[in-house]
Amino acid sequence: MHTLRDIAQLIKAELFGDPTAEIIRTRPFEAAEPGDITYAANPSYRGRLDDCRATAVIISPPAETSSRNLLVAANPKLAFARAIQALHGTVYTGQGVSPDLITGVGTVLGRQLSILARVTIGRDCEIGDRVSLYPGVVIGDRCRIGDDSVIHSNVSVYDDTRIGSRVIIHAGAVIGADGFAFVPGEDGRQVKVLQLGRVRIEDDCEIGANCAIDRAAFGETLLKGGVKLDNLIQVGHNSEIGEHTVVAALTGFSGGARVGRRCVIAGQVGTNQHITIGDGAIVAGQAGVTKNVRAGAMMAGTPAQELNSWRRSQVLYSRLPRLADRIAKLEIAAGLREKK
Repeated sequence: MHTLRDIAQLIKAELFGDPTAEIIRTRPFEAAEPGDITYAANPSYRGRLDDCRATAVIISPPAETSSRNLLVAANPKLAFARAIQALHGTVYTGQGVSPDLITGVGTVLGRQLSILARVTIGRDCEIGDRVSLYPGVVIGDRCRIGDDSVIHSNVSVYDDTRIGSRVIIHAGAVIGADGFAFVPGEDGRQVKVLQLGRVRIEDDCEIGANCAIDRAAFGETLLKGGVKLDNLIQVGHNSEIGEHTVVAALTGFSGGARVGRRCVIAGQVGTNQHITIGDGAIVAGQAGVTKNVRAGAMMAGTPAQELNSWRRSQVLYSRLPRLADRIAKLEIAAGLREKK
């Protein structure tokens, strides 16, 4: 439970109303009750503030007269997200270490851990303070996991992986499996290229359920600080994803891809090997990135092209049947084609 004064400070909003009012939870505008904080998600809610039962409503400037407590923020959605974190965020559970934990020789465990049933940790690992490992987690040899990280059920972390602090990895993810690398032999059989590198995930990343992040052939597959991956994403060997980039579900990065800082990669995007996507680029859903993308570009289509060019080409594509009919009529009139 927080006072409204506390919430205002946490979400960086200006308070109009009772600073001592107590807030228990966050709820949507229509469902909010006393003790809740909500936000005006669209302009239509501005005229209904007095009908809302929430103890407080987050709105955008300017402030207005209302019988409700108001929190005014430049970005109400961002402020509401911070309120959700403050009231419902993951908190260290302090459940201790399950008696069936299996650890290898030389492994060092931090303090105040929550390690639940059927967890296995390999040799020479380092597990930081307040780490939470949920049932069925398997961690290979020589891994490092930073403070306050959370690894959910049935995640597999292969040997030599480095995971930073405050990282969240959701259920079923596989971190550090071999990259997909084979060379045809003289007889046509595939010869495996052994993958001798590792995966490194920096602080404050979040990895969605059932993602696969492959170890590097040599060196590292790297997710830099603050990267957020949705569910079911493939990161190929030796790829690198820059700080605070977000990637939506079912995207696949081929080996050696380089993605810059603060990019937005939409769902079902695929890339060629060794391409570079510049800082701040946006790639629309289902795009196929076959060449390098400049910083700040907005790309769409397969092969991916600048968004405006793609839109023009889509308009022309929709006109092709009519254009074909016109050309046929012109050819008939010119005697270049017989009328059917």
